[in-house]
Amino acid sequence: MQASKRISALISGTVVLVLGLVLGGAGVVAADPPDARRGIVTSSAPYLMPIESYARYQPQKKCNQTPGAGILAFADWLVARGGGYGPISRSCAGTSTSEHKESRAFDWLLDASDPADKALADALLAELFAPDDTGQPHALARRMGVMYVIWNDTMYASYDSFVAKKYLSSGCRTKKTCSPTLRHRDHVHVSLSRKGAKGLTSWYFAQPPAA
Repeated sequence: MQASKRISALISGTVVLVLGLVLGGAGVVAADPPDARRGIVTSSAPYLMPIESYARYQPQKKCNQTPGAGILAFADWLVARGGGYGPISRSCAGTSTSEHKESRAFDWLLDASDPADKALADALLAELFAPDDTGQPHALARRMGVMYVIWNDTMYASYDSFVAKKYLSSGCRTKKTCSPTLRHRDHVHVSLSRKGAKGLTSWYFAQPPAA
């Protein structure tokens, strides 16, 4: 009898887990921002500076191979959560525009086909786009100077209020012909505003000094 109860409980638990994974796995591509479903709230307590407005689109205009304090702090903060440390700077050869050429973009190395990596990315999106305890939307992303995030065929741009939109690289005709890298399935790409990359927005001023 006890064995039967344990088996029933195990089956019930497995069903709940599978449903959770299925529902959670759709999070990044859903129309609603991740924070709307998770219900998380970030704290405004660490900040003395007012929250920033949404970063406007600032495309790369010059070549700069020296990362600023902000993008370095942001990259360290991400990798401390897990995943791998990808490139910040990129060669300025060619005519394509990329914030990597201005050293204000970071590629956080995660694999969208790995459930653990996908959970890390989902958690990041939820935290970046959550409101704070004063009701300010997308609070952490704004304080960090996040300009846009691309991950797993989806783009979240500050200048579109971080609404999730389907993304296809200009280098791809279709998703099927697109590499995992161009689809941003093997990394999370984050571009910062120029102020964010220099560490001149409120989140960076609230960080403890380096030891």
